[in-house]
Amino acid sequence: MNNRPKRSVWPLHCPKQTAASLHDTLRATFGAAPERDITPGEFIRFGGRNRPLWVRLFTDGRAAVFGDWRTGEHQTWSELGRPMDPAERAAARAWAEQQRRQREAEQRAAWAKNAADIALQWSRARPLVPGDPVTLYLKNRLGVALWPLPAALRYVPALPYFNEDGKEVGRFPAMLAAITSPAGELLALHRTYLSRDGRKADVPGPVKKLSRTCGPLGGAGIALWSEPDDRGVIGVAEGIETAMAAHYGGRMPVCAAYSAGNLAAWQWPAGARRLVIWSDHDEAGAEAAAKLRARAQRAGLAVLTKTPQQPGMDWCDVVQQRNTAAKTAATEHHKEGAR
Repeated sequence: MNNRPKRSVWPLHCPKQTAASLHDTLRATFGAAPERDITPGEFIRFGGRNRPLWVRLFTDGRAAVFGDWRTGEHQTWSELGRPMDPAERAAARAWAEQQRRQREAEQRAAWAKNAADIALQWSRARPLVPGDPVTLYLKNRLGVALWPLPAALRYVPALPYFNEDGKEVGRFPAMLAAITSPAGELLALHRTYLSRDGRKADVPGPVKKLSRTCGPLGGAGIALWSEPDDRGVIGVAEGIETAMAAHYGGRMPVCAAYSAGNLAAWQWPAGARRLVIWSDHDEAGAEAAAKLRARAQRAGLAVLTKTPQQPGMDWCDVVQQRNTAAKTAATEHHKEGAR
């Protein structure tokens, strides 16, 4: 009987225990690791498109540097907790800096390409006119027709809709909204897919989608009404429809942050002295409103947060209910008068 140990398939300079330990560290840090062996000296990307990660195991297999391609953050690892020697620390810093420079260069190139695509899409979109699917949609959502509508909104008659696999499943009317930086630069397009009669489109996924971006979105928003009124008042809400309802009900200029996360980071325009936050009545909306409120108060603004009484509602729901009730009451009054 042959009692000799089996020969390891791992490289001699990268023992199985070392490689497994690095995999475990990556999983503990990111929740993900390469699905194959980490070969010493090789630069490996993993994590997928939504979270681009990277790792490089040094040629001796005893230390590594790894990081998040998108954020630029990086960490180091060494076998069995062994401290890195000066040469390894220098190599880790050099690799991290190289990845940072490459990431920034690729980001600039992607943003430049996206900027041209976004500008072209926006230029091809049509100004709104009464009776088009966008104006009908907003009328259906609010329960009342508003006109004129902000120039930050446009209409596309047939916008391609892609499913999660990247396959085009059809073309639909769409409301386009310009997401701009505090300086007014066009950064992305918010798209709401519709039916011809102004309802939400029957699509196999989210009705609302964000285009690719051409710059950081921190502080950005949809400037439906971009300037404070003569009292220095400006309002902000999470979604387009909610902002439109707040403008209609609150009689003030209101911007849309397009998401709860961006509501917290939204930057009010210069000249604003009073900020009204039209918050959704849910946990995410309340948290975002509280963060924005704290920032604005630290900057010296007077801040008022308005929240619907009923949980789960936003101000578009409130305005729609009020307008529906008013129409019902008017109809009943007319019937009574005709008797």
